[in-house]
Amino acid sequence: MAVNTYCAVLMDTVSIQKYVFASNTLRDNLGASHIVNQLFDDVAVASLANAFDIEEDKVKEIILHWQQEPGKMLLDDPAIPFEIGVAGGGKALLFFRDSDQAKVFIKTFTRDLLIKAPGLQLAVAINKEFIPDQDFSGGLKLLYEQLAQNRNQYFPETTLQSHGITAIYSETGTSLNLYSPSVEKYISIEKATKLEAADDEEEFLEEIIKVRHPSYCFSSRMDWLGQTEGNSYIAVVHIDGNSMGKWFQKSRDLEDYRHRSKNLKKVTEESFWSLVDEAVCIMPKLTRENGFDIREDKDRRKYLPIRPLILGGDDVTFVCEGRLGLYFTEKFLQIWTENANSQLSKHGKPENGEFSACAGVAIANTKYPFYRTYSFAQELCTSAKKSAREAKKGSWIDFHNISGTKSGNLDAIRRDEGVIWDLELYFGPYCLEADQEKSLQHLKNGIYEFSQWVRSDIKELRTAFYSGKEVLDTYLMDMAAKGNRLPYKKRIGVDYSDKGYVGMRTPYFDMLEMMEYYPLFLLGGGMKNETRN
Repeated sequence: MAVNTYCAVLMDTVSIQKYVFASNTLRDNLGASHIVNQLFDDVAVASLANAFDIEEDKVKEIILHWQQEPGKMLLDDPAIPFEIGVAGGGKALLFFRDSDQAKVFIKTFTRDLLIKAPGLQLAVAINKEFIPDQDFSGGLKLLYEQLAQNRNQYFPETTLQSHGITAIYSETGTSLNLYSPSVEKYISIEKATKLEAADDEEEFLEEIIKVRHPSYCFSSRMDWLGQTEGNSYIAVVHIDGNSMGKWFQKSRDLEDYRHRSKNLKKVTEESFWSLVDEAVCIMPKLTRENGFDIREDKDRRKYLPIRPLILGGDDVTFVCEGRLGLYFTEKFLQIWTENANSQLSKHGKPENGEFSACAGVAIANTKYPFYRTYSFAQELCTSAKKSAREAKKGSWIDFHNISGTKSGNLDAIRRDEGVIWDLELYFGPYCLEADQEKSLQHLKNGIYEFSQWVRSDIKELRTAFYSGKEVLDTYLMDMAAKGNRLPYKKRIGVDYSDKGYVGMRTPYFDMLEMMEYYPLFLLGGGMKNETRN
């Protein structure tokens, strides 16, 4: 029996986060996300048609084939010039009959991107002798290794060069080279393509939300997520599955790889829409009395306090009202892990035996530079993943309230602001499992217990932490004399309530910090999100 050998091409978007989140304008972010998500279902169509001189309708049929018939290899038919292995989220595995055909497509596609998606960069890996029926996982691993090397070796210029006679667009640093009637000013061609794609993304989401929740809609503005004047914060949430790359590389064959990709996308999208259902359930509680200002569109539909930005496989980013960030993140992780473990285990389990994910929650003023907020969310997710690797199990969350007073990365800021008299004020990241010392449930319970304190006592406790060991000891003794103790005397066998810390770490400062960013009605503590006077 003859062995079919093809040229495999693995493509992935480089610096996708910078491309999507460079702007503080939500419509720019949505448009950029749409371009990335539809890259190989939309932009690549014309490139493939031109490269192989075939009709675009035929190209679309070929592109859709991998989802419709995962077990069939189209290239078994000599009349078919190429095939999509899998595609989605700005990444694709493609097969060609030989390397010459592959190079023609790569040249055509990357040239077309200069016009259709300026600013977007691709990394490419090629295996000229890929045999789908033999050692598929081994061949895939080699492609990913080559892709990782190429991502760090070659940085193509993908935007039009600026000239001394043209003004510069502040958000992208590129020329103002196009007049946009929609915004009534000159903008860069990169922004123009994103705004055009934003309309398609809005239409796509609108079709779903109208059917699912006709009385609600998504906002296209960052400041219409329920914030009030003088208390306007957003939370940018970045979520990533644990060890999913290795899980994909264990695919037995192309069919298995396709099923994994297709079903993972399904799990993630279903999980997000279940999260939207959760958002709708709490909408009656998001009242002015509780500190929220829910706006309506021209059809009297209420704007939801959350909206998606990226839903790509196990990679999820959404933005929401700042005080709901931790709540929505925990809910999504619970929903996603349940769905993943019930629907994906048939393809094989990850290394630690269960599907899990980690999240970073960055909370900032609505006007704070969006890309920087997202960058913090990414760093926080990385921090959570480090804890997950050390624990060898579970889903973890890390969060940070960005004050805007410090520059630098997350680690540098925490070294500057999070350590006083050798005491580490930050206690996380936190896991979703309730029986762990760093459980998110312990944090929430502490927030609720502190909410029952008199406001002046909370202020004095915070001051005592900053003032040093002696002041803290004195304050806690005074509180004990009044019959008050710090929350949670016992945390998995460790007593933090006596001195306020153990091993120069304290769980209490996080509780005090997050009191303003976790509404009490979501903790079962009544409706008003305020401490007692």
